[in-house]
Amino acid sequence: MNQFSSEQPLLSFQHASEALLSDTPLLVKTETLPLSAAHRRILAAPIIADINVPNADNSGMDGFAFRFSDLNEHTHLNIIGTAYAGHPFNGEWQSGCCIRIMTGAHIPAGFDTVIMQEHVTVSTEQKITLNTKPCFAQNVRKQGEDISIGSQLFASGQRLTATDIGMLASLGIASVSVYKPLKVGVISTGDELFEPGTPLSQGGIYDTNRYTIQAILTNLGFAVQDFGIIADDPDALRLAFEEALSNTDVIITSGGVSVGDADHTKTVLTELGQMQFWKVAIKPGKPFAYGHFQHLTQDGHNKRFMGLPGNPVSSVVTLHQLAIPALRKMAGETVRTQPPLKLPLACDISKKQGRAEFIRASLVVDNTGTYVEPLKGQGSGMLSTFAKSQGYLLLDAEKTQWQSGDLVPFIPFDCALN
Repeated sequence: MNQFSSEQPLLSFQHASEALLSDTPLLVKTETLPLSAAHRRILAAPIIADINVPNADNSGMDGFAFRFSDLNEHTHLNIIGTAYAGHPFNGEWQSGCCIRIMTGAHIPAGFDTVIMQEHVTVSTEQKITLNTKPCFAQNVRKQGEDISIGSQLFASGQRLTATDIGMLASLGIASVSVYKPLKVGVISTGDELFEPGTPLSQGGIYDTNRYTIQAILTNLGFAVQDFGIIADDPDALRLAFEEALSNTDVIITSGGVSVGDADHTKTVLTELGQMQFWKVAIKPGKPFAYGHFQHLTQDGHNKRFMGLPGNPVSSVVTLHQLAIPALRKMAGETVRTQPPLKLPLACDISKKQGRAEFIRASLVVDNTGTYVEPLKGQGSGMLSTFAKSQGYLLLDAEKTQWQSGDLVPFIPFDCALN
């Protein structure tokens, strides 16, 4: 019998999550990249604005700039010049005068309000009459209203989005210090697995997990290395681990962490390191394993192991809900847990007591509101349900019954699964 079959009770989902996040040191070094190569990378230093954005008051409309107090004394304003974006008006303000101004053009000293060109009448004598009275400072984008000098734009640990890149460009920043991608090795285990595109023998199935895991990890910017399918043989698995450990910081396997006679992953791991835990009270995905290797990173940290279940849905759920937050932290990212949405249930539902359940679900909208509807077919081998769902309905471990209309936690799928 497998020596791990009864050594450890199930760890709750919350305790497993906390254990992973409290045991995940930074495993990567830093590098400096040009802004054009920094999308989705994780900042290794905070960004402090050294200029204002905008860098001067400018017009938010095509129109006419003037001094608001002039409207108390003048019914017409004389046009004395024009300001374009990149080509400012260099004359001086004069009482009773205005300038034609284009969107983005700097507003000269003395002028404080802009009226849209559609709201004035221009005479042949180059005078304007205001058809509506604007508010003071209307259509003026103030210096520093977007970003003020000295403010912290981003903290270390921020993963840069496409719009973040634009904000950095607006500050004139050409390069940033970021963490190098976390190196993650992916292995599938099992004699029954075959590569897509090859003929199946009797009892064989195609390996879906390796491809799914690699796609999810790539979505998050990790440096993924594929170490293929390894047979149910401890010597072969040991050699695969040794090869992966020479090239990666974390190894993720799928299959081989249950209690069957052919599940050798935990046994080999205890030779190369130490298991921290391997059973979590969730469904799908109870046999999730986490451990340390004896091999060290350059900074002296133990390299990590995560063993996912072999069933495709279980593999995705445990990777997404348990492994990914820890991997993000190892990669230098600040991990923020988003609370689930609370939405009414579309139908009655029940389950057995003892494990938290992640139910693939969709959102149903009618004239009374938005509801969470569990998908039919929740088997741990039914990967197609992810394409039909929009998130997880999270069911509490100790509760067994829910009625239609009950408020339930709903976790929308994020960029990892898209």
